[in-house]
Amino acid sequence: MIRQVAIQAAQLERLLATNARTLTTSTLIAVVLAYVLLEVIASHVVVGWLSVLILFNILRMLIGVHQQRSPVMDESLVRRRLVLFRAGVALSGLLWGATSYLLFPAEYPQHQMFVIFVLTGMTAGGIVSYAVDMVSALLYSMLTLVPVLICFFLIGDTISYTMSVAGLLYLVFLVMSVRYMHKSLIENITLHFDALASEKAIKQLAFYDVLTNLPNRRLLLDRLNHALAISARSGKRGALLFLDLDHFKMLNDTLGHDKGDMLLKQVAERLLGCVRETDTVARLGGDEFVVMLEDLSEDTVEASVQVDVVSQQIITSLNQPYLLGDFEYISTPSIGVAMFIEHGQSHDELLKNADIAMYQAKKAGRNAVRFFS
Repeated sequence: MIRQVAIQAAQLERLLATNARTLTTSTLIAVVLAYVLLEVIASHVVVGWLSVLILFNILRMLIGVHQQRSPVMDESLVRRRLVLFRAGVALSGLLWGATSYLLFPAEYPQHQMFVIFVLTGMTAGGIVSYAVDMVSALLYSMLTLVPVLICFFLIGDTISYTMSVAGLLYLVFLVMSVRYMHKSLIENITLHFDALASEKAIKQLAFYDVLTNLPNRRLLLDRLNHALAISARSGKRGALLFLDLDHFKMLNDTLGHDKGDMLLKQVAERLLGCVRETDTVARLGGDEFVVMLEDLSEDTVEASVQVDVVSQQIITSLNQPYLLGDFEYISTPSIGVAMFIEHGQSHDELLKNADIAMYQAKKAGRNAVRFFS
């Protein structure tokens, strides 16, 4: 369903992208046609038809510009806009089809040929502009060209019959062409979405942990290097918190790896709830997590206090019982902290020192926080 909505949104986007150009061309051709026919058709009829067409084209253009500036991905809104666009195309086709009766001088074959020439060109242009949406393309072609074919058929002479049949064959050719073009355009859109999905999947595998969807070591190191560079320029402190879940191996050995995975997912969610959106929570592997805090105070003591507050929040949150299926489990973390600059100026040094501090927390009895010393 999401894929179908995305394809419809892409169809609408392409239709709107050519909308202004198509309507401008339609208006200019209408002006030329009206100018040529003024000498053989009553002026009030020509001016009335031209005025209605221009006003309607302006209205469609304004609606199209508004929709381009405020794109939507909601299923109902996308479909509503697509229906509205198709209705506009149908009315435009009716206005052009009306020329077969309003602007078709019976005694002037040369002017009749000019009207036919214009209508044929408009249907060909409509196919190109609207082919991404089969409904719009067929509506426009049929409503523009069928009236003049009926008109020729009703005249009843040999040439008129022949032109009517030729026009019908031309219309069949247009329908076959629009089907082929539509299929190609939809395939292009689909391939584009498939490529984006593949790129997203590759990026997800390369930079995010499969189990928890947290950044992995590779993305963490990239963000850490960036944070260190910003900290060096701004003077604001940062910190790296290295977390290890106490007795995690015992959980895996006694209750199974599926319960261990459930615990890791819940730990990831709780860690995200303890930090700001600008901070990073990553999983290095196993039961090891890293929290990177950025944009702390420039004062070393105050920055340490800020880190201690967050660390205690994490301890409190992770100490709450976990529901692993039908089993309630209590887990505790050991946390080691390494401050930017004071405890390392490279990602390797910070990770190593935060790891050392974490083992100090374990030696102190677990479920504790220790700063690197």
